[in-house]
Amino acid sequence: MVLPRDHRLSGARVFDRLYRTRARFHGSNLILRVGVPNLRHLKPSLMGSRIRAAVKHNSDQVCQEDLRFAVVVSKKVSKRAVIRNHLRRLLHHAFMKDVPRLRGGHWLLLSLKPGAAQRSKDQLLQEWNHLLRRSGLRCDHEQHDPAALICAEPHAHV
Repeated sequence: MVLPRDHRLSGARVFDRLYRTRARFHGSNLILRVGVPNLRHLKPSLMGSRIRAAVKHNSDQVCQEDLRFAVVVSKKVSKRAVIRNHLRRLLHHAFMKDVPRLRGGHWLLLSLKPGAAQRSKDQLLQEWNHLLRRSGLRCDHEQHDPAALICAEPHAHV
């Protein structure tokens, strides 16, 4: 499954910025980096007309709603591109299922650690869900923390 353009992260400047961010959540197989959107770092091809107009005028409102995602699977995880692409598609699909329950206004970069290819699909998805909960990005209604109150209504992405 290919990520829709509105949810894609791409470009060296964006990745460099996210690699330098301090908001990191480590699991045994995954690392989730969370950053604040800066639309000026996005490639123009990933901007829709709404975002291009916001960058020209006032990007604050769009930044508060922008939710983008990328998965990095290095050759250390698997030498075979087929396996790396399968893992990437698996996590893209998990992200798209979770979009209605995620807080907007964040850019997410998910990196797989070496050895992740040997884990089962269920183990990786369970760890993905665990990292989302730890980061406070998931808006589950069962949560009783103040961050969950911000997300009482899922936003209309997708």
